[in-house]
Amino acid sequence: MLVPASMIEKLNRFFSSIRLTIFLFLSLAVTSIIGTVIQQGLPMERYKALYSPGVFSALKLFNIFDMYHSWWFTTLLGLLAINIIACTYKQIPRIIRLIFPKKKEVDDTIFRSSRIRKTFLSSQNISDLERQSEAFIQSLAGNPVKITKDGSRYFFAEKGKFSRTGMLLVHISILLILAGGLTGTIGGFTGHMNIIEGEKSDTAILLGEKKARKLGFAVRCDDFSVDFYETGMPREYKTDLTIIENGKEVVSGVIRVNHPFVYKGTKLCQAAYGIAGGSGFLIGATNNNTGKETIFNLDMMKKVPLPGGNSFFAIARFVQDTGGMGPAVLGVLLEPGKEHDIFWIFQNGRDGNQQQKGGFTFTLKDFSRLYYTGIQVSKDPGIFLVWIGFCLIIIGFILSLFFTHIRIWLRISSGPQDKYEISVAAGVAKNRKTFEEKLERLIRETESE
Repeated sequence: MLVPASMIEKLNRFFSSIRLTIFLFLSLAVTSIIGTVIQQGLPMERYKALYSPGVFSALKLFNIFDMYHSWWFTTLLGLLAINIIACTYKQIPRIIRLIFPKKKEVDDTIFRSSRIRKTFLSSQNISDLERQSEAFIQSLAGNPVKITKDGSRYFFAEKGKFSRTGMLLVHISILLILAGGLTGTIGGFTGHMNIIEGEKSDTAILLGEKKARKLGFAVRCDDFSVDFYETGMPREYKTDLTIIENGKEVVSGVIRVNHPFVYKGTKLCQAAYGIAGGSGFLIGATNNNTGKETIFNLDMMKKVPLPGGNSFFAIARFVQDTGGMGPAVLGVLLEPGKEHDIFWIFQNGRDGNQQQKGGFTFTLKDFSRLYYTGIQVSKDPGIFLVWIGFCLIIIGFILSLFFTHIRIWLRISSGPQDKYEISVAAGVAKNRKTFEEKLERLIRETESE
């Protein structure tokens, strides 16, 4: 079934209208503000705690919590793309006519129809007039083309005609950026993975979700190192990693903060770190009566005798942070005929938490740390389109803002009283007033010669 021509024309007018463009830009601006005010991608439990049940249900209905992936936001972007395509398609024939006009010869109609036209008389000889006319046009638009027709001399020159393509490039770049954004939204992801030194993982946990995503390759943490300032704040931390694919080591690299590693379009960024475990715990046991301190080098569940008695001591558990007090171990004191005494021992007796048990004061002196590295994993298959669009929009703006299409025609013909009539017509894409002022000045200078 064929669509009536009138319906096609109505659709074309609707999708190429400026009103639709303004509506879409305002809608996208408002929704972007909403997406900024309402933080995106948080767990649903957080939103339930922030909003009342009614507001939460309404926001969830329109997928406001992940609006950039919602069907209605994608629809707005799709309508904007159609609007840009329709507007561009409408302008292409006119731009082609201006850049590549079919009529190569100059006729007299341009001197009557042009918005910028001037006429004056001169009594100079024809050779001087031709020389001045060539210099006149050259100062405005470059070297002219000369044509003699029916006893009249015609000159024509133009420059900057390809500046007309600036608008097309800007429109195409916006389409590419939109396409790249949609491609990244649909096919891309952002997640994180925690890998202990010496281990590997091929799975990332998506941000804002509990879903796991396979990468298609494994990342092994070969080594993790961190340097600290004297204040204890981390100065730099980095991860030496190896990519393993199909059971083979493919490539190795190093990631630091703001220095990612990219493999097959997947970006690995250093995001965090932590202590995953420990070994070689140095425990100080000071006899409360004699003041003598004994240092034990212990691993998990390794039992050692305490000096001067029948008691034994062991470590049952390690945690990297206990209530904001820092690293600690769970100590176990074993005394004959008594229940096991279990207590926390903090590093260096921090904040007075030295534990006094069985006549001893226990302190965690030091230990060998086993770190895990926190890696942010992201992939955006549309980034290449975005970069192309970014380059095209710069070129388009340069052509549109710093260049202009200027066309100028000049005719020397016979005039009254044995004089020559010089007619000038011009067309300029922008800055018409400035061009007319320059044209008037040049005409006065030519008349005065």
